[in-house]
Amino acid sequence: MAHKGTEKTLEKLKKSINDGNYYEAHQMYRTVARRYNKQQKYSKSIALLHDGAVALMQNKQFASGSDLSQYMLDTYKNAKLPVDEKSLDRVVELLSLYPSDEPGRKAFIHAAFSWTQQTGDYREGDPELHDYVGTMFYHEERYALAEEHLLVGIDHSAQLLGKVAASAAEADQRRSSGGAIIARIVFQLLALRNIHHATLAYKSYVEAAKPNVLTTDATVRRAPADEPVSEPIYDDSWLNFTRLILLTVQRDAADLFKHLRETYAAMSRELKGYDELLDDIGEVFFKIPKPKKQGNVLQDLMRGLFSGGPAPQQQQIGSSMDMD
Repeated sequence: MAHKGTEKTLEKLKKSINDGNYYEAHQMYRTVARRYNKQQKYSKSIALLHDGAVALMQNKQFASGSDLSQYMLDTYKNAKLPVDEKSLDRVVELLSLYPSDEPGRKAFIHAAFSWTQQTGDYREGDPELHDYVGTMFYHEERYALAEEHLLVGIDHSAQLLGKVAASAAEADQRRSSGGAIIARIVFQLLALRNIHHATLAYKSYVEAAKPNVLTTDATVRRAPADEPVSEPIYDDSWLNFTRLILLTVQRDAADLFKHLRETYAAMSRELKGYDELLDDIGEVFFKIPKPKKQGNVLQDLMRGLFSGGPAPQQQQIGSSMDMD
């Protein structure tokens, strides 16, 4: 009997949508879902709310669809639903239906990450979801928001960060700022101890931006016992500095790190937060104590405060990148 009652309710809901009685359908979806939740039939409630939100949004009833989407996430939390492919797919599908200017989208994104933080394995929220959201913001040309999410994403996120830096610099009509942007990205990833993603982001930027190369005669040793290999020197000092930092953190080279900081000190102090990030990198990789007056930039990063800064003045670069 209960099964037949459910079928009748679903049929009535579909009819309300098809007849354009969206307000009635919206209220009915909420009523039935509330009933399921009281009975702790969370899977039925979630399926119902998801289907209702999709149906309403497909009919351009975005405020009502957003309300049901939010209710679905509330039910996720009440049910302590695990973060898995199926539960994430529902979230991603609903996000794809939101217009970029729908007021409820921001709250939905916040609630989705809150759920993944509570029931998932990652303090910053699920990296796959960060990748989706960051990619979405990238395509909307909202580069600061894209950067914030892609920093804690997956390999694809790191590669996209290089394109974010190139696109942000081009949109800013100051190509010389691209090196400073990718430096900030790489430094943040290194502060998170993520050399792999930092390297992916740097290489992706170089491929996307195609910076001017002054010479390829410089050589570096990736490790003390390695043979020297050639490295390009760019006309953007930030790119050269960033590459050297990337290579240095992969060696036991605290003295070299300090020397690089001294060499590029005037440049790194021009932009807010860069010196503090380098302090974090020094502490993480070389156990160099941070100045006591400094705050924790890594914690600031986790709060999503890195939204970009002004481009640096073009610097004169050194004639040698030899790391022997």
